[in-house]
Amino acid sequence: MRVHPPSPTLQRVAFVGEPAFEPHVPVQAAWAQVRFFPVTAGQWEPALDEARAWGANATLVFRPQDLTPEQAARVPGTMSVGIIPAPLFSPEEAEKLARLSGPEAKGFRWLTYLETPASAELSRLPLLQTLPLPVDTARCPTGPRLDLRRMLVPDWASPSPEALELLRKLGPVDVLSAHATPEEVTQALEKAGTLVYASRDLMGRFDPLPLLAMAHGLLVVADTVFPSDWNIEPEDEFLYRPDGQWGRSLDEVFRMPVSFRAVRIRAWQKMREAFDASACFQRVLHDAYLFADPVAHLASLDPTRPPVAVPVAVEASVPEALGAEKVQRLTRARAAVTH
Repeated sequence: MRVHPPSPTLQRVAFVGEPAFEPHVPVQAAWAQVRFFPVTAGQWEPALDEARAWGANATLVFRPQDLTPEQAARVPGTMSVGIIPAPLFSPEEAEKLARLSGPEAKGFRWLTYLETPASAELSRLPLLQTLPLPVDTARCPTGPRLDLRRMLVPDWASPSPEALELLRKLGPVDVLSAHATPEEVTQALEKAGTLVYASRDLMGRFDPLPLLAMAHGLLVVADTVFPSDWNIEPEDEFLYRPDGQWGRSLDEVFRMPVSFRAVRIRAWQKMREAFDASACFQRVLHDAYLFADPVAHLASLDPTRPPVAVPVAVEASVPEALGAEKVQRLTRARAAVTH
C-alpha cells in the first residue's frame, strides 16, 4: 500500500494528552509539522487553547472519553481524531463517546481502538481503524545492543519474590516503579538488555512498556502473550515463559546470548515496520480525511508527485480482522462504520 504525500505546505498536526503519552508521539515527521501539547492535572483547556493558537490543522487526542462536550467542541483543526489507547469497559464512557464523535458531532470525527471491538457499544462508535498505542521509534536506539545483561522488572508486573530472588542471582536487576516519569522509563530501558514481565492480562493492552522495550532492542521474557491480532509472535519476537522457568531461561540467555539475537532483532524491526508512531499516525490522518470525504481528499493530493511508500506494503484482497502489521494500510472493511 502507498500513501500519497501531503501538499507542499505541510499541515500542522497537534497531539493532546497526558504527559505519559508523549513517547508515543513523533518528535518530527516528514509528512507534517507535529507537536505534543501536554494536559496536566486534568486541565484540558490550556492545552487545547495552545494547540489552537499554534494553528493546528488536525488534532489527535489521547483518551477522548476524558473530555466534556464543551472541551471536545474546542478541539482545533478541520480533522479531529480520538485515540482510545486502553480497553474500554464502561458503558457510560461508550455512551459519552457516542455523543462526542461522528460526522455530525461537535467533537471527534473518528475514533481509533487498540483491538477489534468486542461489545455492541463499541461497534456503534465511528471507529476508523484498529491502532495499538504506537512507539516513536526515532527516540529509540538505532539497533539492539546485544551485550547488555541488566534485567528490568516493572513493580506492577513483577514475578513472585522467589522468582525475583533467583533472577538477582543471575545478574543485575532494576525494578521500575509504577510512578516513574517517561524520562525515567526511557533511562531504565537504555540501561537494560532484558525486560522480565509478569501479567494476568495480555501484554500491551493496559501497559505500553513491552512495546517500548522491544523498540529499544530489549529481549522481552514474559509469562503471557500479546493480543493475537497484533501479530507479535512468541519465540520469534519475544520469549513466552512461565515464571517457574525464568531462572533457567535467563541463565540460557546470559550463557548463549547469540542464540536469541534473532529474536531481539526481529522484535526491534517489528516495532519500526508496524508500530512506528510517525507512520501509524500518517495512516490515521490519511484514512480520516479519505473516508470523511473521498472526493475532496483525492482532489487535494498533488498529482505531480509520486506516492510515497510506507513500512507496511501489503493490502489484503479480502476483508479480515486488523492485525498490528496492518495498522498502516488502507482497510476499507474496518473503516465502514455505522453513522
